Amino acid sequence: MTDLSSVERRSWRQQGLFVYGTGLAVGLYLALLQFSRVGSLSSFLFILFGAVLMSTAAWLLWRYVLPRTTGMSMRAQIAVQMLVSGAIFGPIAFAVTELYLQLFLQRSIFSPYLGGDLTLTVSAARIQLEPLIIASATVVPTALLCVVGYHLHWSRILLLQSREREMREMAMAAQLVALRAQVNPHFFFNSLNSIAQLISTDPQKAEDCVERLAEIFRYILKRSDDEFVSCADELEIVDSYLEIEKARFGDALRIVRDIDPRANSISLPGLLLQPLVENAVKHGISRKIGGGEVRIEARVEGPDLVLRVRDTGAGMGVARAAFDSGVGLRNVRDRLVKHYGDSYAPKLHSTEGEGTTVTVRVPIASPERRAA
Repeated sequence: MTDLSSVERRSWRQQGLFVYGTGLAVGLYLALLQFSRVGSLSSFLFILFGAVLMSTAAWLLWRYVLPRTTGMSMRAQIAVQMLVSGAIFGPIAFAVTELYLQLFLQRSIFSPYLGGDLTLTVSAARIQLEPLIIASATVVPTALLCVVGYHLHWSRILLLQSREREMREMAMAAQLVALRAQVNPHFFFNSLNSIAQLISTDPQKAEDCVERLAEIFRYILKRSDDEFVSCADELEIVDSYLEIEKARFGDALRIVRDIDPRANSISLPGLLLQPLVENAVKHGISRKIGGGEVRIEARVEGPDLVLRVRDTGAGMGVARAAFDSGVGLRNVRDRLVKHYGDSYAPKLHSTEGEGTTVTVRVPIASPERRAA
C-alpha cells in the first residue's frame, strides 16, 4: 500500500505543477500581449523569465511559509499571507524590471528619464492584426490552464481511488481471515460433539473417529496459509467428516456422490463444501426418523463449478433464515460474496418434511484473474 510519505511527496508535486502551470500561463499571456504591441523578443523572454521566478517563489511560499499561518483565524490568515506574498513578489518584480532596463535600455527603474517625448509608430498592418493577435494570445495559456487543471484534478481523484481500493482490499482480506478463523472452531466443535456421543456406546468407533479427526486436523493445519484448495481436496475433507458421522448414524445416513471428473482440479475456497454437508446431516438427517440420504454433486456448467448438497431430511419452513441463523451456512455465504460478489451467493431450496438442497457456484477462473 502507498505509504504516507510517498502520498505527501506526490501531493507536493501536484501543487508545484499547479503553481508553475498557472504562473507560466499568466506570464505567457502577458508576454504575448507585449510582443503583439511592440514586437520585442527581449521583453517577451523577460516576462516569461519573471513568471518562472514568481512561480518558484509561490511554490516556496506554499511549501514552507503559508502553512505556518493555519492556526490563525481566517481573516488574520489571509491578511498575513497577503502581506508576506506582497513582500516576496514585489522585490522580484522590481528586480526583473531593473535587470531588463539595465541590459537593454541602460537605465534604472529608479533614475529619472532625461530624454524627450517618444512617439510610438504602429504600422497599419500591425493595427490590422492586433485584434487577431490579442484573441489568439488567450488560446495557449487558457489551454495550458485547462490541461494542467484537468490532469491535476484527475490525478488526485485516481490517487484517492487507489488508496480507497487498497483500503477496501485490506478490509476484505481482514474479514476473510476472520471468517476462516470461524470455520475451524465450528467444524471441530461439532465433530468432537459427534465423537463424544460414541464414547459410551462404541469406544472403538470413537477411537477411529478421533484418528480421522486428527487427519483432518493435520490437513487443515498444513493448508492454514492457503485460502484455496482443489475440489478433490475439499471432497477428501468431506469424506473424512462423513466417516465420523457414519460411525454415529450407521445405516441411517446414506451417502451418494456424483462428481464430474473435470471438477477435481478446480480451485475453490477451503472448507466451503464441508459446512453444507454438515448442515445436511445435523439439521436434515438427524431430525428425521429413519434417517435419510445426503447427495453430493460437483459439475462443470459453463464458466462455473456448481456444487450441490441435497438431503432427504426434515427440511425447514423458512429457508431464507438458514443463512442467518447458523455459523456454517452464514460463513459460506459471506466468503463467497466477498470473493466473487453478490451474484455468487449460495441458493437454498427446502421443503418441510422432504429435504433441502443448497447450490453453490464458484467461477472456474481464479479470483485474481476475475479481479483483473
